[in-house]
Amino acid sequence: MVSLVPTAITVLHTADWQIGKPYGRVKDPDKRSRLRQVRLEVIDRLAAAAAACEATAVVVAGDLFDAPTPSPSDVSAVCAAIGRIGCPTVVIPGNHDHGGPGSIWQSPLLASERQRRAPALLVPEPRQPLELEQLVVLPCGLQQRHDSNDPCGWLDQLDWSRLPPDKPRLVLAHGGVSGFAGSDLDDEHPSGPANLINLKADWLAQVDYVALGDWHGCKQVHPKAWYSGTPEADRFPRSADYRSGQVLAVTLQRGAAPRVSPQPCGAVGWHPLQVTLTSDADLNSLEQQVEALLGGRVGADLLLLELSGQLSIHGQQQLDGLLQRWEAQLLRLKRRGQVGLSADAAELQALAQQSDAPLVAAVARQLQQQLGSGDPDGTLAQALLELHRSVADACA
Repeated sequence: MVSLVPTAITVLHTADWQIGKPYGRVKDPDKRSRLRQVRLEVIDRLAAAAAACEATAVVVAGDLFDAPTPSPSDVSAVCAAIGRIGCPTVVIPGNHDHGGPGSIWQSPLLASERQRRAPALLVPEPRQPLELEQLVVLPCGLQQRHDSNDPCGWLDQLDWSRLPPDKPRLVLAHGGVSGFAGSDLDDEHPSGPANLINLKADWLAQVDYVALGDWHGCKQVHPKAWYSGTPEADRFPRSADYRSGQVLAVTLQRGAAPRVSPQPCGAVGWHPLQVTLTSDADLNSLEQQVEALLGGRVGADLLLLELSGQLSIHGQQQLDGLLQRWEAQLLRLKRRGQVGLSADAAELQALAQQSDAPLVAAVARQLQQQLGSGDPDGTLAQALLELHRSVADACA
């Protein structure tokens, strides 16, 4: 007798779209709007990735929206974008868009827009297996933002014999994993660990893959379990191995180990750069490093620039000019650190000997003396810099 080998399928695993994210720390409203739009645009790239790998389904492991009551325009735009995905898209609620009373998942607007624009958008009943043509999805979404119970706890009581024996079994869950939660999940759990998933439970032996959401970076946490991360990055990486802006193409076969292939899909760059400036000559190197990161792009990157060291008055003015240029080019320039003032003798002498401006000269000499005793917050250096700038403007 010839034994039948279960068919292998490919599933696209994604999570944490957070459509409607406000980006409140970005001051320019036009740039905030651009960042919000990018999160919608990535859905079309996910559709292309699903078509390229002939995906059986796209699974979204929670936080499709940034809030449980998103704007009507976001609901309509999301449904229209999902409607362009050429296979079923299965979504569960996360902690941002939890499924409690009054949430989007009970909204007549979503029901209407799904019917009109995205008939293949599937939201499984909580704690009920969803059987597709080639796949069984076990939904473990959240009905409230923070829950002390394991979102996958219901699987401990599941009668596995009632599931089809030949279809891959995919757990779709949103939450942290013991040993990888709390501070690792940034501000997702401000009240302490919640929504923790036990990946040592007996049910794990009965399934083929666990598609996780909540952590915004791509990470494997068990031979069968991955976080896909957000498909469009939304924060600066905290470590060298932090990866976001990706989607996972997962090949599944009942009873076999999953084969997972991360694929880049993000469009916006989030770049951390740490530089110590020891002299004005280092500004050329800094400019080259930033230009290499941005590649000439405008309105497509965010930069976390951490600076330390010292510059002359002229160097400080050069740096100000670079920062103004990058501020215009970037979606956001976030600065950390402080560059001290190390004015050379000629600069100090020029200020202290302003014969036609005795008040300027007196102030410059006083600031120079005070700098010798230290300047922990940079106030004196900034005052000296402004004094130099005012003299230069008067002579222009």
